[in-house]
Amino acid sequence: MTTTELSVLLQALGRAHLVDLSQSLEEHMPHYPTHSKFYHEMWNSYWHGDSALTYQLIMNEHSGTHVDAPAHFISDSKANAHVTIERLSLDRLIGRGVRIDSREFRAGESVPMSFLVAWERGHGALEADDIVIFNFGWSARWAPRPKSAEYTTDWPGVSMEAARYLLDKRVKAIGTDTLSSDHPEALRTQPIHPVVLEKQVPLIENLTNLENLPDFFLFVALPLKIRGGSGSPVRPVALF
Repeated sequence: MTTTELSVLLQALGRAHLVDLSQSLEEHMPHYPTHSKFYHEMWNSYWHGDSALTYQLIMNEHSGTHVDAPAHFISDSKANAHVTIERLSLDRLIGRGVRIDSREFRAGESVPMSFLVAWERGHGALEADDIVIFNFGWSARWAPRPKSAEYTTDWPGVSMEAARYLLDKRVKAIGTDTLSSDHPEALRTQPIHPVVLEKQVPLIENLTNLENLPDFFLFVALPLKIRGGSGSPVRPVALF
């Protein structure tokens, strides 16, 4: 990138509207039932005579807004596909974001391929390297315990045929504002997770503020560099 190109990029970024797409990490926040919980414990404090304030974090790799690496569902018996989070190419999470308004779908329902085809006719074609984000409106249900059950008991998801359609389109990543891109019944029977992740397409879950986005925008999210990690919390942002 030349100095002139860098200057143009910085000017464009300076004019862009920025939206935070991440949930706040806090104790008692929603989490997948089998995942360990999030803890935020004071370790040092100037209130207790220390020179600085620090906290210790204990969390699951899939706490809050996070990204699933292929290793989350693909075992090391498939060496080429078993990619852990520190090996995931960062450009997988930087690119043109596409918001698919899917708020008509209810808990337990899946977005069919026909819905995506119809969306493209009205909004524009999905392209290779897009980061496709499904806006179910589910983040409105996000709440800490004891009010988290509505978010964590059931939710809508992405159908297998829709997932395969996106893979055929060669998208970079898929995101949702739900606890999982698969609704609970799909997770038990025919989840898209192993199919999508084996193709090295990461899944981003527990997004928020999607209602504030246009159809197309710049999406950026960077994971923690966890050696051998199956995923990582992220703080994704949209710029437009």
